[in-house]
Amino acid sequence: MQLTHLKIRDFRNLVDVELEPGAGVNLISGKNASGKTSLLEAIYYLSHLRSFRTPYLSDLINHDATELQLLAKAKDQLGNLIPIGVERSKTSLQVRANQKAIKRVADITAAFPVLAIHPDSYRLITGSPTERRAYIDWGVFHVEHGFFEAWQRYKKAIAQRNAALKTRQRRDYCQLWDRELDNAALHIHSRRQHYMDQMQPFMARLVDQFFPGQQVRLEYKRGWNEDLSLLSVLEQTLDRDLKRGLTQAGPHRADLQIQVDGKSAQTGISRGQQKLLVALLKLAQVQQFTEVAARHCILLYDDLAAELDQHNRTQVLSVLQAMPIQLFLTAIEPGQIDLQSWSDVCMFHVEQGRLS
Repeated sequence: MQLTHLKIRDFRNLVDVELEPGAGVNLISGKNASGKTSLLEAIYYLSHLRSFRTPYLSDLINHDATELQLLAKAKDQLGNLIPIGVERSKTSLQVRANQKAIKRVADITAAFPVLAIHPDSYRLITGSPTERRAYIDWGVFHVEHGFFEAWQRYKKAIAQRNAALKTRQRRDYCQLWDRELDNAALHIHSRRQHYMDQMQPFMARLVDQFFPGQQVRLEYKRGWNEDLSLLSVLEQTLDRDLKRGLTQAGPHRADLQIQVDGKSAQTGISRGQQKLLVALLKLAQVQQFTEVAARHCILLYDDLAAELDQHNRTQVLSVLQAMPIQLFLTAIEPGQIDLQSWSDVCMFHVEQGRLS
């Protein structure tokens, strides 16, 4: 997938911006608060219908406007141009792709795959398990057929079971959804495990390059006792679930444990190492997506120069250069990122919300 044209209206301080990016690397430079990160954020929003910086829609719509608008054209792997449009106000959302109305976030995410690395990405390591489940599920969603449907079935069943638990329904009534949860959970777990098994070799090669002599271990935890079926666990923990009013075992409690030399990456390595490790996790994900899905995604890397030291920055750029992806980078000054060896480079400058 390649973004060929983007028009932004009233997204943060980008009041009226038009962009025709190149197929290779696109470097957007500008001072802090000029709008360069907002430009990446707008591309991300086209794919996820949410921001990687804020959960609040009011932060995204320009203060002088009542809605934001994103209009784009993307080229798929067959060379077909796909028009994409998003209009969002505080009360409504309209999304269209290829002249069709989009009703589910999953549909636009599947059509326009985008990954981002940004200053808050270290939360993939330091944040809650929700962050790490989202990381796994982005990859599973794009390469494992049937995962989304199983996850939808699971979400519906867990919502009904939790509602019964919260209102202190009879035990047999609370257990009505246990078998459906068990069936969906098995599919979700097997797809997640298969994905992590596929991604491990990509991650191992990057670890050898960036963490020489160190051992980085990724261990996927499925969210319930490894020796029991979810059906058995739900039966054993029903009394506790009734007391707390929610289901405490299942794939919604899964996690990815990350260790470096036997120590938790959350507390055992520096913030700089955490940022580098997160970058490697995302790069491995891009590499796995490209090989298994036989498609190209778009990668956004915000403030690369500030996130990594010179040595690691040079190495990451060499890895990125070998990837068949469309890349968007930001920097305060264009000279902070050495792109002299790249053959396809487009450079843009943002100042007070205006692009040149």
